[in-house]
Amino acid sequence: MEQLRVEVESGSYNIYLGAEVWALVESFGQNYTEIIVVTDATVDSLYGERLPFPKYRLPIGEAQKTPANALKLVGELADRGLDRQSLLVALGGGVVGDLVGFAASIYLRGIAYVHIPTTLLAQVDSSVGGKTGVNLPQGKNLVGTFYQPRGVFIDPEVLETLPPRELSNGLAEMLKYGIIHDPGLFQVVRDGLEDFYRCDPQLLTPIIKRCCEIKAHIVAQDELEQGTRKLLNYGHTFGHALEMLTGYEVYSHGEAVLLGMLLETRLAKALGLLDRTSFTEIVEGLGKAKELANLNVPLPSFSQEQLISALLHDKKNRQGRISFILPREIGKLEEVLLTPEELQALLERVLEP
Repeated sequence: MEQLRVEVESGSYNIYLGAEVWALVESFGQNYTEIIVVTDATVDSLYGERLPFPKYRLPIGEAQKTPANALKLVGELADRGLDRQSLLVALGGGVVGDLVGFAASIYLRGIAYVHIPTTLLAQVDSSVGGKTGVNLPQGKNLVGTFYQPRGVFIDPEVLETLPPRELSNGLAEMLKYGIIHDPGLFQVVRDGLEDFYRCDPQLLTPIIKRCCEIKAHIVAQDELEQGTRKLLNYGHTFGHALEMLTGYEVYSHGEAVLLGMLLETRLAKALGLLDRTSFTEIVEGLGKAKELANLNVPLPSFSQEQLISALLHDKKNRQGRISFILPREIGKLEEVLLTPEELQALLERVLEP
């Protein structure tokens, strides 16, 4: 079993990687008075029996990641009498993890929780780093906290039950980690995209581990996203806007981020930040992932004004300017703040088919 350490000021913890993590979670739970596994119906039917703890099922889907459902979960914790020595286990993908982490952070002003991520996206990204949150009608993840888990337990073998669409979500994030930090990783993921759909744990485990290493390194430098951690938002400014504009019903999160990375790479080129060689290399890699994910269709019809309005609700914005993380080359990105007027002048070039 592989093991990594996430060193953060508010509370360091381990990431465990291997098929043995189920028994480790059960042993870990012996340190707590009460334990509840929070999951959804699909994941519960597949893996719920592996954990001998009471369960609570959340509704399925990004559109269900709401303050109302978070408060419903918090009320359930109170009804069951959980105290400050209790533990929540988030068993599922990013929606479950975000919502459980948020509930853990606000119940009794904070109780312990751990992640058992069951999607590729959650394993390589959302389970690590302590970002929690729920959505508002005005935008994605506008209510949330930074609240670190007590551990992350990753079993790559569960990925064998994922549909191709869920694998595409994670592959988009894997490409993101290569572009923002590791050109070698980008090349490996880009060249092996078709092979990763086989869900071979031997093939995926080192890539999952590398993505976790990169995120742990970035989070250790900037836990509260005041500087370096912003790089992890590459693709997310446009991506979150696309999710919101389509009511979280057209794109999964990974699909939206993939499209967002393409749009933000075009924006970088339009601004003169990115040379032709780097632009071509990034776009070809993302384009290959887009084709495999069956996303080669036009964007839904919405006006430029609607898009800019959605972008203006992004939580990373400052002083009325929209925050974008844009590549200068593979492994080198920076934050660029644009006024709505500055973005408007470039949008036709960014949104071209």
